Amino acid sequence: MIPALLVIAVLIGAGIFAAVNLSGHHKPTATAPTTLPPNTGPFTGVYTADFAPETYLRNGKPVEGAAPKTETWGLRSVCRPGGCVATASRRSGDTTLSTLVFDEVGGRWMAVGLGSKTCNNAPAEYWQVFTLQPHPDGTLSGDYTATASNNCENKRAVSFARTGDVDVTSLPDPAGQPPRVVSAAQALHGHYHDRWTFANGETHDSDFVVLTDCLRSGDRCMSYFHSLDGARALVFGGGNWTYGQEFDAQCPDGGTGHVTITAAYPLPAPAQDPITVLTGHGRLERAAPCTTSVDFNSKFVRTGD
Repeated sequence: MIPALLVIAVLIGAGIFAAVNLSGHHKPTATAPTTLPPNTGPFTGVYTADFAPETYLRNGKPVEGAAPKTETWGLRSVCRPGGCVATASRRSGDTTLSTLVFDEVGGRWMAVGLGSKTCNNAPAEYWQVFTLQPHPDGTLSGDYTATASNNCENKRAVSFARTGDVDVTSLPDPAGQPPRVVSAAQALHGHYHDRWTFANGETHDSDFVVLTDCLRSGDRCMSYFHSLDGARALVFGGGNWTYGQEFDAQCPDGGTGHVTITAAYPLPAPAQDPITVLTGHGRLERAAPCTTSVDFNSKFVRTGD
C-alpha cells in the first residue's frame, strides 16, 4: 500500500488535491472566450486547397483513375524588406508535404519541398512545387507539380480559398526564416535542343522545355526537361547537374537488357541568364543479353523562351 503522505504529495504535485479542497468553497469563474491573435500579412489564415485530378506534366493527359482532392492549410505570413514569406502547415489531407515555406516571387507565391514516394517500384525523392497567383477576391490559384529524378511526374491545378483565421502561435514565425537564395541554376529555363554524340559517331537529338525549381537555400534544384514524347530530369547540386536513368529495353536481336544512363553537366562559367549552352558527358551501359558500354557527349542549346 502506498503511504498516505506519498499519495497526498502526488496529488498536490498534479494539482488534484488543491482542486478538490477548494471546490466546495469557491464558485468557478466563467471561461473567457478564446480570442485568436491578429491575422496580419497577405497570406495568413486557414485555407481550403482544392486539387484537380492529376495529369502528366509532359503532355497534359489525365492520369488513369485520378480524382480531385481537398486539403486544409494554416498559413502565417509577413512582409520584410527582402520580400514576403509565409510558413504553412497542412491540417488535413495527404496529397502534399505537411509543412512548407512560401516566398512571394514576381507577384506569385512559390514553395519547393522534398518528399519521398515510390517511382517505378523503387523509393524516390520527389520535388513538390506550388506556384500560386493571388486574385483580387482573396483566392489564389495555380499549379502543384511533383517530379522525381527517375522521370516520374504529375501535375494538378490547385486553388486556395481563405475560410477563417488561424492561431498564428501554432505556426513558426515567418520573420525568423532566412532569406531565399537565388540559385545560378535557375538560369536554365526555356526551350532547348539536346544532341547526344556517342563515341562511335552515332547521334541522338531531342527537343525539350525545361522548368527549374530550387530549394529556398539555393543549394539544390530540379531542372525537369520534358516534351510530348518523354522527360529528362537533371538534379543540381555542388555546381553540377546530374542525370541518372534506369530501365529495361528490347535488344536488337531479341530479349530484354537493363539499361543504365548517367551524365554530369557543370554549371557554365561565367554565370549567364538564361543559360544558352549546357554541355556534359555521360555513359550508357546495357546488360546482357545485349551488353553495351559507350560514352557520349551531351549539348543543350537554347532555342527560345
